[in-house]
Amino acid sequence: MQSIIKRWHRLSERAEATLLDLRIGLKFRSDRRHLPLTAEHFDLYRTIHRFAYGELGRFPNLSACEDLNDKLNWSKLFDQNPAMVDCTDKLGVRDYVAARVGPQYLTEVYQVRDHFAEIDFEALPKSFVIKTNNDSGTVIIVPDKDKLDRAEAERFVERALSQVYGAAHGEWAYAHIVPKVFVEESLADRNGASPPDYKFFCAGGKVTYCSYLYGRGTARRAQAIDRMGCDTGLNAGGFPYGSKYSKPDNWERMIEVAEILAADFKLVRVDFYSIGERIIVGEMTFWPLAGAFKGPDLSQISRLIDFDRSSFRPPYRPDAR
Repeated sequence: MQSIIKRWHRLSERAEATLLDLRIGLKFRSDRRHLPLTAEHFDLYRTIHRFAYGELGRFPNLSACEDLNDKLNWSKLFDQNPAMVDCTDKLGVRDYVAARVGPQYLTEVYQVRDHFAEIDFEALPKSFVIKTNNDSGTVIIVPDKDKLDRAEAERFVERALSQVYGAAHGEWAYAHIVPKVFVEESLADRNGASPPDYKFFCAGGKVTYCSYLYGRGTARRAQAIDRMGCDTGLNAGGFPYGSKYSKPDNWERMIEVAEILAADFKLVRVDFYSIGERIIVGEMTFWPLAGAFKGPDLSQISRLIDFDRSSFRPPYRPDAR
């Protein structure tokens, strides 16, 4: 009986998936009437719609772009700027930052390797951070290298290097990154606590608001900060609302740097750390949360972020760069 039930569930899931794809196909044909969609877009279009339906329970509205998620999904399809590949690559973005605002806004990188086993731990300082360049979230903060479980760290890193991140979300740029593992300086304080993140959402090359995150590794909290550096009280989604933000002295300089880096993109989030007088660019992210923001204040946050959707870029082709 259990095998019959399992088989029934599998058949039901297949039928549901087939019906979903049928609906996506019909929507694609409808959207082609007023959007610059071609057959070359279809696989990415289907992936985006499957992901949005699974996460949000609805398809993205690519014509009216009702909220931030719709705008992010529009960007995945119609703003495939080749520079996004370089800036999505956590090593490639360093060259982009250095060329536009200078290397002083970057961490020191100690080593870059193809595989974890190639890292020379003897040549490293006591504390550092291990990252992969081809995904989001593969970060190992090492306060003391003598206490690092290298076998577990290697499994974690090699798994990340072997996978194409974001494929199920429509985050196309990751598929074009050559995977590397690298070791950089640690920004943690003497107690091992990571500094807060300042995540500047930029639309049309201008900062719209900043998501201030703190409590990494403990209990993360977030606050939505307006361009003037004031707490909006809005919950941008992703984490519970916090209360520890205070405007840093270098706020205006962070905005200036963010807008220089965002100038060539319709929509991008530029992330910083602020440590004393030092400003460090963490990364540039083109599809935060993969376009699956939730929360009671999503509509208000969405109104802050808008950009020109009257111009388009064709699908990315590596051989055309």
